[in-house]
Amino acid sequence: MEHYQRILVTTDFSEQSITALMKATTLAECFNAKIELLHVIEIPIYPVLEDVAVMGMPVLWDEELARNFQTNADTQLKKVANQYGVEQFMSVMGNPSDEIITLAKVNKVDLIVMGFHGLSGIKKLIGSTTHRVINDAPCDVLAVKK
Repeated sequence: MEHYQRILVTTDFSEQSITALMKATTLAECFNAKIELLHVIEIPIYPVLEDVAVMGMPVLWDEELARNFQTNADTQLKKVANQYGVEQFMSVMGNPSDEIITLAKVNKVDLIVMGFHGLSGIKKLIGSTTHRVINDAPCDVLAVKK
């Protein structure tokens, strides 16, 4: 049986993602693996006009708002990492599933651990971040249900 050496844990700071981090910590202890903790800041896009947004036209992006999101995320991420003894952590901006998959490939991760969020409403049609990661990840994925 191949052992996991690098475990990527994603967090959105929800209770479910903290549960996933706790399970990953237990796995890491069993396999003597390293945990990398990742938070992806989904870039909010504010339409200039409602009609323009519906038509898929350009939108307004506020750099100061982005810096505030990044600063707040980094503060919260550092707190969670310290609380659970995780030495490697980072936050990035972008599409969550894309960023998770890219980091897993670049860092040659053996396992991705993330919370599983139930699909409801429109998400049933377009899929969740967890669903996309499970389908496209280059490694095993553990989706933790609460």
